[in-house]
Amino acid sequence: MFRLDGEVHVSYSQIYVESDPGDFGPGMHEAFAGQSVGLCGAAAPGALFLITGLHTGNVGFTVEVRGQAPALDPAWEDVVEVSFYPLSEHSALVQWAGEDSWELDLREGLDYRVRYCAQGMDRAREADVRLDDEPLLDRYLLQFWPAPPEPDRIVRQTSQAAARSHDWARRQPDAELRVRALMAQRRAFLTPEGVESFRDAESPQGTADIAVISREADLQSVREQLTALSSYPAALHWDWADSFVLPAGGRVGYLEAFLEQIGEHAFALGTVLASLESGQYYYLAFVTPTEFEQLSRLLAAHRMSAESVRYGCWTPRGDWEDRPASSMVRAWARANVPKLSAAPEADITWVLESPEETEPDRLA
Repeated sequence: MFRLDGEVHVSYSQIYVESDPGDFGPGMHEAFAGQSVGLCGAAAPGALFLITGLHTGNVGFTVEVRGQAPALDPAWEDVVEVSFYPLSEHSALVQWAGEDSWELDLREGLDYRVRYCAQGMDRAREADVRLDDEPLLDRYLLQFWPAPPEPDRIVRQTSQAAARSHDWARRQPDAELRVRALMAQRRAFLTPEGVESFRDAESPQGTADIAVISREADLQSVREQLTALSSYPAALHWDWADSFVLPAGGRVGYLEAFLEQIGEHAFALGTVLASLESGQYYYLAFVTPTEFEQLSRLLAAHRMSAESVRYGCWTPRGDWEDRPASSMVRAWARANVPKLSAAPEADITWVLESPEETEPDRLA
């Protein structure tokens, strides 16, 4: 049995398993698309998106690679299972923004069942941040064993934090359907002539998920509208908002600078704050990189545009030189987002058990 045991640092309540050296891992929406499980996102090939109760700081974390399904310890409060297929021989547990990583003993070309167990999520979620001189609040166990692919499932649910994560995952809409819905709602605000030009555009019934924000809106109203969206990223926090000040230089107005700040934080989570052909009002939506690509193409066909709200400029899709949007989002996040430092880098130890200590189900 291969085992990792110690403490790891989490930011934005996230830590990951990645196995594709050419990618930076999926965004949150891609990772949980189509799942009923909200603690361990496995929808994107070769990656796991793991949620913790603690927002920032060190958590207890153990990883085990076993030869067969282990018994479930009743001490674990929240337990989920998913399937995983490594895309290379180099799978690793990775901290947010790639701050640190640890190799895992997983084989390329072998299907694994994954069990993710949690304890203390509500206590950690309430505390939000753990400093280095404070007691451990939550701990996690991530287990792998060879097994054919199966649907994700919730094995045990105890905490409110886990319940909210599961509910969020179930409410994530199909990407293609949502793109058409966003187009339908955006065109509802066009002039009658503009609506006529979209008469043939495919869209579902009902409304989609766009915040329509006046250029004269106050910041509290902006915050309320964005957090009310069903696509609002669960890990997007507002601890910076109360102390927000307009950057020096007068490059943009107060509202624009505030929206850019929101866009930066969303970008760090692999989510795009998209501005859909804004004019008198800002038409804003949180979308996945894939949805942003689809929206950009559909809007461009009708002489409109989608822009990613970011520091410095709201950049149209065409400026990304046809590189995959999802990779750009995560590459940018790793290189540019300020790192949180509520606790120092965690020490973590590897234990590769000797043959005498190895359990009978040891991987050959």
